[in-house]
Amino acid sequence: MTFQLDKINPKFRQLVDLLFYSDRIDLDLTDFKHLLKQNYEDHFEYLQNRFAKSSEIFWENGERFWSHRLSFLLSLNDKALTKYVEEYLQKRMVHVVKFKPTIDVRYDVEYLQFLELCKIKHAKKESLSFVKNFLTDMPSHLSVEKLTYIIKSFIPIVFTDFNEYTEAIIKKITNSARNFDLLLALEKQGVEFDKVPIVNLARDIILERTHNEKNCRAFFNIIREPSFRSQLKSQYNSSYKTKLLHLLESCDYQLIEEHHLINIKNIIDLDASVADELAIIYADKLYARHSGHKKANADRLIRLLKQVNQISSKKILAYLSANNKMSDIKYVLSSFPELRKLAAFV
Repeated sequence: MTFQLDKINPKFRQLVDLLFYSDRIDLDLTDFKHLLKQNYEDHFEYLQNRFAKSSEIFWENGERFWSHRLSFLLSLNDKALTKYVEEYLQKRMVHVVKFKPTIDVRYDVEYLQFLELCKIKHAKKESLSFVKNFLTDMPSHLSVEKLTYIIKSFIPIVFTDFNEYTEAIIKKITNSARNFDLLLALEKQGVEFDKVPIVNLARDIILERTHNEKNCRAFFNIIREPSFRSQLKSQYNSSYKTKLLHLLESCDYQLIEEHHLINIKNIIDLDASVADELAIIYADKLYARHSGHKKANADRLIRLLKQVNQISSKKILAYLSANNKMSDIKYVLSSFPELRKLAAFV
């Protein structure tokens, strides 16, 4: 970026250069705001340029330097300047978090600058909701170790403690399955959190929430963990069944059979009475996909019968007969010779 320096007030230029290219704390900045406004557009552009270049400099006393500089810039109460500084520093933080394998607040200036910005806003009791959103949206692409390190550095600035952070993550479980995996990983590291809201979320997904893919996937992830499934099972009653079947009808066959039929097994563990209806829903979805492989659907039904003994073989044969899938009946019977006696009754 080039400037017409003749448009920049020499005193303003000197102050900006001293502000960003020296670590002096004794600067007299009394006239800074007045000078900025004298020729706002050109001066603002010059200020942005020097700020951006300065942000690449590593200062030995970086914490003190950025605390002073950012405090001063925000104290000007210039909305455009504040917006620029916050967005610029957040963008740099996002980049370093996303692409650098390991980060350290002592050596990564982007990290230090963003943290100092948060400290200042916290001290001024200003909203840090944008930071909370950023920190709770990170789990999808970070290791647990890296994420834990980052969150700890923002306590108690953004979150009062790890409990507040986990509460925020719980609320976003339906946004990404990774959020639930993160909570389990944190638990293994000794981080305790209240499990009741997660169990309640699983119940609400059955009974109240829209059965879209994200909610259904979150539900299956939750009940995949025995302790959560057990707690949900203790609340479950027959009035849930209709809604649970509606949830299953909303899923595609891949989600239902995911992880070697574990989702089917967990649903049946939750409510054994849905076993045969679940099998029919699954079969309907298999045949609706119009697979090019002639025996692909029958192969999946054979696997289902072999791995999930709660599913009635007779129900599957009756389904195939009702849908005129005679070749598939013969194919299934070839894998289960003991079922041949049922063929006459389907």
